Amino acid sequence: MKFDYDFCISTSERVAWKLDDVLPKDAQLDFKRRFLPETLVGLDGVDCLSEAEKLKLNQIRGNAYLYLFSFVEEYIIATCVQHVDSEVFGDDSALRAMLRFAEEEVKHQQLFKRACAAFAKSFGSNCEVLPSPEAVAGVILAKSPMAVMLITLHLEVMTQQHYVQCFQDNDQEDLDPHFKQMLKSHWLEEAQHAKLDALRLRKLAQTADAEARKRAITDYLDLLVALDGLLSQQAAFDVASLERATGRTLNEREKKQVLDSQVTTYRRTFITYGITNPTFLEVVHELFPGDDARVSQKAASLL
Repeated sequence: MKFDYDFCISTSERVAWKLDDVLPKDAQLDFKRRFLPETLVGLDGVDCLSEAEKLKLNQIRGNAYLYLFSFVEEYIIATCVQHVDSEVFGDDSALRAMLRFAEEEVKHQQLFKRACAAFAKSFGSNCEVLPSPEAVAGVILAKSPMAVMLITLHLEVMTQQHYVQCFQDNDQEDLDPHFKQMLKSHWLEEAQHAKLDALRLRKLAQTADAEARKRAITDYLDLLVALDGLLSQQAAFDVASLERATGRTLNEREKKQVLDSQVTTYRRTFITYGITNPTFLEVVHELFPGDDARVSQKAASLL
């Protein structure tokens, strides 16, 4: 089977961007504006918060959103390096494509860390985020190689869903312009990374027996459960950050309403958008016949 890495390289070169052009070092976020569209935050049905409080929570979510991408890219960079090593004496085009992939993921991490630093500098209060990205990366990388590539494909097609469905196809004039530019730039390169993920999965599948494929699906679904737990933890951090930012302690009913809305939208944003993506499901159906039903059932349960 021929793997068309040259196509991925040429497309990646065409959409490439520079970090300083997307977010200059001295960039300042506009705290009069929302950072994320409502579809990624889910506050319309929350009646216990004022509009000013909803704006604060939107911005807290925006910071956490970027941090979570930086967080997961710890393991994605390590995965890229592993695949680079496997191609050192192999396919030159594959080696070049994976080196470019790794370089772009490091750039994304630098972008999001820069944005989070700009947020921390000017927001006015501390916003807690998940600790120990290296430990989480270790847990993911301990799974089977096909499962690692499955969760990576999931995350990268998910970013495309975010931009195309939540940013590009909607009027988002009231969003901070830096956020819009960051998410567009991230989407452009992740669209190419998703193609590489599919190529690497197909290559791994060539030597995988039925048991290895079954284990990959099991590991992938286990990672989704772990991810869901981390997202719930981040949602709780966000509610506490909102209380610090506003100086208001929510009562139990208010806290439950806000927390429930945030857990639901975190799950939709980071899990549902990925596992229900048509491209993701197509790859799963192609490479995991007989086991793809478990993924489809999980996807159906999230809708």
